[in-house]
Amino acid sequence: MMANENLIAIGRSRYLYDTIIHLNALGYSFKAIVTEEAYSEYDIKHVDFEKLANRIGAKLFMCKCLHTDEIIEIIKAHSIHIAISVNWKYTIPESFLDLFDCGILNFHLGNLPDYKGNATVNWSIINGEKYINANVHKMAVELDSGDVISRESIRITDGLYVADILTKAEQIAPLLFEQAIKKLLINPDAFEVKGSTKGLRCYPRLPEDSQVDWNRTATEIYNLIRASSHPFPGAFTYLNGEKIIIWKAKPHQMEEEFLAIPGHVLAVNKASGCILVACKNEVLKVQEVEWRGIKMPAATLVKSIKVRFKFKSDV
Repeated sequence: MMANENLIAIGRSRYLYDTIIHLNALGYSFKAIVTEEAYSEYDIKHVDFEKLANRIGAKLFMCKCLHTDEIIEIIKAHSIHIAISVNWKYTIPESFLDLFDCGILNFHLGNLPDYKGNATVNWSIINGEKYINANVHKMAVELDSGDVISRESIRITDGLYVADILTKAEQIAPLLFEQAIKKLLINPDAFEVKGSTKGLRCYPRLPEDSQVDWNRTATEIYNLIRASSHPFPGAFTYLNGEKIIIWKAKPHQMEEEFLAIPGHVLAVNKASGCILVACKNEVLKVQEVEWRGIKMPAATLVKSIKVRFKFKSDV
């Protein structure tokens, strides 16, 4: 590792923030940090990057365009060969990518060459994937198509929620960037997996996409709940016309056959705090909900089997 190697950082989120701290502690010098307004689910905001830039002596830019004279001058003046990027939401022109001998390294969660694009962790859980890869890859003009330089797999085990995967990825990201930079400083053409423009593309999910459709199977609803949980707004349904967020649940195997309309409450267990809800020929055990901004055991809210959760269009 070259202790005096200069870098610039581009993007947002804790992935980038923690990676800058990690690499700076190893001796890498950041000459610029380019960031933008954070999404609501991010716990690291632009003011945190501002404080970090001041602490490590980097120039901070709050902008949407990277291809400015001042940024280009910093790259050339400090002979910067590599940039790192996470969650940058704007297109980067090829002319800017070409400024770096070893490229711009980007962190991406998804089983590349599939799961390119947005909300890849959420889509992976919804689709029942058994693992998701944390990748550091070279940025290319085409979305998420560059060579993967370093990667590590995260198992999506039963019971793992989206926040659990994001926490694991936050721990992995700085180390993957470190590995990738070391590889490229030795051989700028190194890669672990060859990139491809082909593959499954994921598009953003909106809050309304997390409404529970009780005509789905218990597993499908369970996956939606896990994928929509913190730091996202949560999966939701309606009871007596009021919105109810479901934070925790799991499929349940009934011991006897039953007949019920999907969404109907089948049982209330005050001791465990859980309720059982009919789905498509299956049952979901709902454990934790939120009503009017207050989180509670499901059985605290629902006390009778003479009620039914509904889809908004049915209300």
